[in-house]
Amino acid sequence: MNADRFDFLLRCLRFDDKTTRTERRASDKLAPFRQFWEAFISNCVKWYKPSSYITIDEQLVGFRGRCPFRMYIPNKPNKYGLKLIMMADSNTKYVCNAIPYLGKGTNPGTEPLASYLVKEITKPIHGSNRNLTMDNWFTSIPLASDMLQAPYKLTVVGTLRSNKREIPQEIKNSRARQVGTSMFCFDNEMTMVSYKPKSNKIVYLLSTTHDQPTVNDVTKKPEIIHFYNSTKGAVDTVDQMCSIMSTGRKTNRWPLCFFYDTVNISIINTYVVYVCNMIQDHKKPLKRREFALQMADELIKPWLLERYNTVTLQRDVKKSIRDILNIEVPQESCVQELHKTRKICGFCPAKKGV
Repeated sequence: MNADRFDFLLRCLRFDDKTTRTERRASDKLAPFRQFWEAFISNCVKWYKPSSYITIDEQLVGFRGRCPFRMYIPNKPNKYGLKLIMMADSNTKYVCNAIPYLGKGTNPGTEPLASYLVKEITKPIHGSNRNLTMDNWFTSIPLASDMLQAPYKLTVVGTLRSNKREIPQEIKNSRARQVGTSMFCFDNEMTMVSYKPKSNKIVYLLSTTHDQPTVNDVTKKPEIIHFYNSTKGAVDTVDQMCSIMSTGRKTNRWPLCFFYDTVNISIINTYVVYVCNMIQDHKKPLKRREFALQMADELIKPWLLERYNTVTLQRDVKKSIRDILNIEVPQESCVQELHKTRKICGFCPAKKGV
């Protein structure tokens, strides 16, 4: 198709029933995209079993149009956009689950918003004894204590903000404390560490996985920090992969912006499954760009065949489809049978053949 046809189809693309949108939007801000999003996430959960280490972080999908839950995060590359709370596998970077953040439309009940989002996004892995790595926006001591109990049964490793009232005064910064020192405190299954990398900076981490005050002999950093650094970057890597090879286009409609992001995530998830299968079969996988192009060709192949069989299709379009699909057309024989007499013109009257 030409560019005008493609732009026309994008303008006509919708993801819900417009006649009932107003009623659904009164109780759900994501109503224009809710059905498509839930179907996409259910497939992400269904076709992959994550490893033991999970990362929870936020992704900001760049968008500057009108949207009731558009966010402004100054430390992100896009600054303005749609916020997603995302759960990804630390080893393979597979996106296991994601929740759009709807701003004031989110109803966390009686618990803090961060705790509510963590408990909601981890529903597919409840009771599996996996570990969650999170930053200081999500991590809190009450949440870590709750995640150890049924029905969650999950451990937590994450950074803590220095204003948490549960942090003891003894492990906070002081002038007498040397740079590079670590202080530990323990409470049943929870371990808290205070590390001083600079004279005016203290890093606090909470872990329900580690129970020993282990410090690395080379870097002099606690083992909890090394574990956190090795498992925290899954969502950031997914965000980087989406920006390097993106299907996004400029749009003023936020459902279409979400759609582009789901296509980017689906390419990453599909590639992860493909690489796992190829390694299991002891074969060399393709690069991600080559795989994405090949997958796109396979997806459009049935539609090209259906269009190719249209009788009234233009010859130049049919020739283009034939070249894409490598369809061989049998050449007609040019050998004329000499024993047959030549027929007269179809426009001439029959009496001239006498």
